[in-house]
Amino acid sequence: MLREDLTIFPNTPQIQSLFNPTPINPMTAFVARSCYKYNQLQRNKQQRIVIQHIPSKHRPNEQRQISLPRALQAIKKQQLESLRRQSHQKDGTVSLVFSDVKQEELILQKIDKFQYLQHKLQTSNDDLVDEKKSNMNELKKSTSKIKNVIENDKTRTILQNILGGMQQKIDEVAHENHMRIMGMQIKSFKLQEQQSIRSKAMSQEKERETSKSYAEKRDLYSRSVQKRRHQSPSNKMKNISQQSMKTNQNFRFSLTDYSSLSREQLFQMKLLSYHYLIFIVSTQSNFYVQPSENVTELKFKVGKGNNSLLIKELFKSRWWWNLNQEADNRELNFIWTQIKVPQFMNLQEWSKDPFITRQKSLSQTSTDLRKTRRQQQSPKNNKQSYKFGKFDDPLQKLIIEQDVNELKSLEKSIQSFIKYAEKKDLKLIENVNKIHNHIERNYHLGNKKAMFHNMKKYYELTKQELFLHLPITFHVSGLKDKSYQQFMEYYKQKKGNNIWIVKPGEFTNRGNGIIVCQSLAEIHKIVSKRQVHPNGKPFTYLIQKYIEKPFLYNKRKFDIRCYFLITQLNNIIRAYWYEEGYIRTSSEEFDIKDVSNQYVHLTNDAIQKYSEAYGKYENGNKLSFAEFQRYLDKWHSNEHLNFYKDLYPQLKMITLNAIKSVYHKIEPYKRNYNFEIFGLDFMIDEKFQPYLIEINTNPCLELSSPLLGRIIPAMVENAFRLSIDTLIPPPEQSTWPPNKKHLLFYDNMLENNRFQLIFDEREDAHELKMLYSNQSNDDQIDEMDEEEEEYQSDDD
Repeated sequence: MLREDLTIFPNTPQIQSLFNPTPINPMTAFVARSCYKYNQLQRNKQQRIVIQHIPSKHRPNEQRQISLPRALQAIKKQQLESLRRQSHQKDGTVSLVFSDVKQEELILQKIDKFQYLQHKLQTSNDDLVDEKKSNMNELKKSTSKIKNVIENDKTRTILQNILGGMQQKIDEVAHENHMRIMGMQIKSFKLQEQQSIRSKAMSQEKERETSKSYAEKRDLYSRSVQKRRHQSPSNKMKNISQQSMKTNQNFRFSLTDYSSLSREQLFQMKLLSYHYLIFIVSTQSNFYVQPSENVTELKFKVGKGNNSLLIKELFKSRWWWNLNQEADNRELNFIWTQIKVPQFMNLQEWSKDPFITRQKSLSQTSTDLRKTRRQQQSPKNNKQSYKFGKFDDPLQKLIIEQDVNELKSLEKSIQSFIKYAEKKDLKLIENVNKIHNHIERNYHLGNKKAMFHNMKKYYELTKQELFLHLPITFHVSGLKDKSYQQFMEYYKQKKGNNIWIVKPGEFTNRGNGIIVCQSLAEIHKIVSKRQVHPNGKPFTYLIQKYIEKPFLYNKRKFDIRCYFLITQLNNIIRAYWYEEGYIRTSSEEFDIKDVSNQYVHLTNDAIQKYSEAYGKYENGNKLSFAEFQRYLDKWHSNEHLNFYKDLYPQLKMITLNAIKSVYHKIEPYKRNYNFEIFGLDFMIDEKFQPYLIEINTNPCLELSSPLLGRIIPAMVENAFRLSIDTLIPPPEQSTWPPNKKHLLFYDNMLENNRFQLIFDEREDAHELKMLYSNQSNDDQIDEMDEEEEEYQSDDD
């Protein structure tokens, strides 16, 4: 169909709205015909024909295709529109104008031909489809019949073979134990033969598991002979006890050992191991809390900041505690805050025993312990191996050496725990009302100037060199201070690079106020300022020698973050070292000439997180100890540096000295039940020598990297088990609701404990009392420092 066959004028509004004048598509003929019929009816009704001759215009050669659905929709719209107009204007006329009457007749003829052909094609297609469907149905019916016949034949043959095979024997003499079934020879075994085959297979497997090669046995024998040659009798006895500890499986819980237990039995075993850990820790503080048979209402409160969500999340597994943020201090049983709350601590119970009599009783017990030690070997070497060595038994981490064997052989049950407490005359505690996550006078460790003076005094009394473990430090209050004059003399004697760090003596949180100075004039300018705190006290400063040649990690500076825990339970102070820590790296390469760049010299997370290169080299600028050791093995292999052997014991020793230096000052009133987590920051010089930089009373608990997400929650959880859970243990198994049993920790609590006991008041108090017996204590200055520390918290 050509374009000349259908000449529809573009000025006609009904058709112009449907399509642009283009080469004619068969669909356009249908549209034109329907429009023509409609207009013809209108003309016959009103008996009025208006023919207007409009000259045709040249149409562009654009090609456009109109689909059938769209064309039908357009026709319906036009019909509705015309009816609407007819209702409003009864006298109106609608006209469709063609260029010529002859062309009109030709168009109608061609439209009729096109519709006839289209109808013929559709009918032929429908006939073909019907024929195909009928053929397919006949094929399906025939195939189904054939399948049924085949299946029937198969079943018949199978049944015949089975029946024939069961009745037929092949050779009665040679094959009397064989039968032929479906063409196969099958041997019929007796029960005795089957049992003998199984026993043989089991014995072979046992032989494979237990047997060792001749070479392995020879190596083991040669090693044992060499050990025997170099061992003393005392060491032989020690190794025998260690071997018995290894073979004892009382503390090990594995799926293979307890796979036969039901859920309820496994729950009871886990809860008993939980109570056993709590019993062990409490006996070392001369008390025991029996698990309650009735659930009492316990309220706790968590202060804002420093990842308070982590503390709330850890308490969810302790369903016997209820979070109450609006409760009064008198109603609360436990409170967790960034800084200590004196109003809450004043409500705690004081120790009923006087401090002097308590020290005397402790000194008697410690002297008895020392006598037994001297008989075996020197106390110093024993102490070092006990506190800084490796432990074959997890009990050795938490209790003194004399109690290991007795507690290990104890039967694991609540009744036996109570009998042991009565036998040892331990204090049986029923209710613990108030627990705080801070100890009294903790500023002696957390305040930088207080820590410096305490450690300086302790190192003087023990005749040790302080500045082997601390950077050279001067605490000054002004230009006329004697300490500042001593600093001036030291500064003049020092040659080469003379870089110092000036820290505020108060409010040194998150690296605030720390300035790296390259000249004496800069230091003089800072110290000469006369500033006063809001409480009216003057500013003081710590002038500390900068470690100009630090040990670098990939050309960048770093420090080491470690943790320790102090518990004050039943009037006995104990300190634990946490085995895991991490390394904080700086974001930019170390350059001693550029002292103004904090991202080079200060590794505090509160400062480094604003650097553009933060997290570029390490995730969150954090490294594990194992990653650091791999770096040493790769890049310092010639120096044979070992973090765990060369450095790690020194970190623990410096921490123990810091704790001993403040023992006679912290907890003077001996509140019965408190604990606190401390964070330590160390740095290393190029000689792999560690230095203690500071101790934080409120270490950062933010999980800024996956490494911290593994270390910090586990550290806080372990701390809660040694403190809160020891004072208020989980209820007995009969009081556990069924929907709460899944909250029980399904890890091995004793083996997974990462805290190591490094200070026990029962052993170390007498020595420290004698050391400080002739020394005066200026409590007035200490109280002033405490007020300064309570103005704001330390997040880092």
